[in-house]
Amino acid sequence: MLFKKYIKNPSPVKSLFSFLFLIFSLISKVNFAQKQGQEKIDSLKLFISEFKSPCNVPCIFDSSKVNALCFLAWEYHTLNPDTALKIFDQAYQLAKKISWNPGIALALHVGGQINFQKGNYEQALSLANYALRIWDSALSQSPPGYKSFLLMRKSNTLANIGMVYTNTGKNYTAIDFQLKALENFELLHDSLRMGRQLNNISVSYKNLGDLSNQLKYSLMALKFFELLKDEKQVMTVLANIGLVYRSMNDFKNAFSYYNKAYQLAEKYDNKMLMANALLNKGAAYSYLDENKLALLCFYSSLSLNKEIDNTIGIIQNLGNIGTVYNDSADILIQKKEPERAKQFYDTALVYYFSALKMEEEVGTRTYKVINLGNIGLAYSSLRQYGKAEKYLEEALALSVEIESPDDIRFNNEQLSELFIKKGNYKKALEYFKNAVVAKDTFFNEEKIQEITRLEEQYKFDKKEAITKAGQEKKDAIAKQELEKQKVIRNSIAGGAGIIALSSLFSFFFYKRKRDAEQKQREISLSLQVSETEMKALRSQMNPHFIFNALQSIQTFLLSHQSDEANNYLLKFSKLMRLVLENSQHSEVSLKEDMQALELYMQLKSIRLPHPFTYKLHIDESVNMENDSIPALILQPFVENSIWHGLQYKTEPGKIDIYISKKDNAIYATVEDNGVGRDMSKQVSQPLLHKKESLGMKLTEERLKILNELKKIKAQFKIVDLFTKENKPAGTKVELSLPLVT
Repeated sequence: MLFKKYIKNPSPVKSLFSFLFLIFSLISKVNFAQKQGQEKIDSLKLFISEFKSPCNVPCIFDSSKVNALCFLAWEYHTLNPDTALKIFDQAYQLAKKISWNPGIALALHVGGQINFQKGNYEQALSLANYALRIWDSALSQSPPGYKSFLLMRKSNTLANIGMVYTNTGKNYTAIDFQLKALENFELLHDSLRMGRQLNNISVSYKNLGDLSNQLKYSLMALKFFELLKDEKQVMTVLANIGLVYRSMNDFKNAFSYYNKAYQLAEKYDNKMLMANALLNKGAAYSYLDENKLALLCFYSSLSLNKEIDNTIGIIQNLGNIGTVYNDSADILIQKKEPERAKQFYDTALVYYFSALKMEEEVGTRTYKVINLGNIGLAYSSLRQYGKAEKYLEEALALSVEIESPDDIRFNNEQLSELFIKKGNYKKALEYFKNAVVAKDTFFNEEKIQEITRLEEQYKFDKKEAITKAGQEKKDAIAKQELEKQKVIRNSIAGGAGIIALSSLFSFFFYKRKRDAEQKQREISLSLQVSETEMKALRSQMNPHFIFNALQSIQTFLLSHQSDEANNYLLKFSKLMRLVLENSQHSEVSLKEDMQALELYMQLKSIRLPHPFTYKLHIDESVNMENDSIPALILQPFVENSIWHGLQYKTEPGKIDIYISKKDNAIYATVEDNGVGRDMSKQVSQPLLHKKESLGMKLTEERLKILNELKKIKAQFKIVDLFTKENKPAGTKVELSLPLVT
């Protein structure tokens, strides 16, 4: 094997191969990992179609193409598993042709995940275990510097095997593999993957009905992600904790966690996680018989899943919508409205069969067993017992095949009830006994108390971490006070002379304490200033703004406007440099701040449907080189003028900025001719969900801290402008800022 040969017998040419492989791997990882969704798929397809090997025959240089094929198969594994399998086969065959073991293992790893997604668990395990053997072999023959990379890939495969065992009901085996993966990630100091693995372990305990351990590992995962400040992972864990509470019928806490998960997903515009949160909320509403609210959640989730072409999500929602109609029909039966109930049962069957058809097209069995059982249940309610028995028996057989204890219990229970309706009590008893054997026995008072204890412990630990510094300070002050009292008592016993001496010491300690507190207060305020300045930097150069800027450059290039693209890129790079340079200083010269502000307005103007104009009015009293102001202080006002005033105008707008100096203070005015605040609120309310401007809040906070720290009176006010006819004519912000000395 080529890979083994150049590891054992290094030569200049073979070392070059190794070096190029690492470069190709890193390039693939950086270029492809940073893109999202369809953009990432298109990028990978373009790379693969334009790839040209420098060799006449397959060689190690083709490793970058293997990587790209594996990444592309991974992107498709949830969207279209059949397409993913075809791409996996191309990657696997090419890796074998060039005798590249890590590439073979990577392809097998991805192939295992695709089969897992399709519900082909036996094949998924076979491919993953094969990959595991190759990883072990590669690890034993690789140079030390490459071992961490291979160990990471091996650990991912261990984690995936754990997921397969979780879904086949072999949860104890799953936990063994998950703990091995967790141990490796700990060796690699990979906190992110440790958090993910802890979350996977919690899912395995959920399937075992061990809710206390499920919550324990979920909270451990939550702590990791909160320390990493990884809100995207936090939202996944929040959803899982919501499931724990839903299992306990504690819907208040369940909804609380689901809502937190949805809000974070919405913040990052992650439609996949938004859809999952809505799916979970819908299920909770369904348990509460709030069928209208459940349907609203399921239809919203279905719409999002269709938008991102997530087949599995579509199947889940179709089945859940069917179940809501089925439950609604049951209620109508109780109300003695059989005709309407029949319509609802028929509608439920339409959704169940739609989900079933999609499952058969994609080949997944994960949700097929649920829909088969629900179809049987609907036919039983319609008294079509022959069809009901057929689908329930098929569901039971499949649940046994995939080793799903909960589905085995459910289908045995439904068959038992069906045969009671048919009058065959012997078979009804037989299925009832099978259901009892399979039934989960996980709810008891002791476990509920353990769950409550874990939740309270988590809250306590979190609160303790936040207040620890403050508590230590209080303890120190209390200890100091005791020492002071001791000195006073000894002084009284010692006489008037010692009293005088102790008074001097008391004054000394008091002054030292006061000075220490004052210093601590100044440090605290300085830290707050730094924090708000950093927030202001993030507000100005947020990922959304950077993404839009790069998208504009791409648009110019695609439309062959190279000069415009070059001009835009030049301005964007200058702005980035200025903002990063200015952010290193608490105050910058007016000249530097105005340069950054002008570039910002130029870039923003290009993106609006009606570009606006701007003008700087600098009074002669101002020294642009020497007069300084806090960095980025005016940008939020300009941003508000653009997004809350000018973008809603049907014609080009303008911004005027006036800078003057009087009585050792800088006065700045930002004036626009936008639609005004009232109109902006009416137009933007559905889009902004009544959120206030983050930039304005940060500016207000910065000024408040500066006033306290520098003993000045900086302030701003917003004035609405009107025409003579009393119609909105724009907004004016007036800022007064005593010069920082």
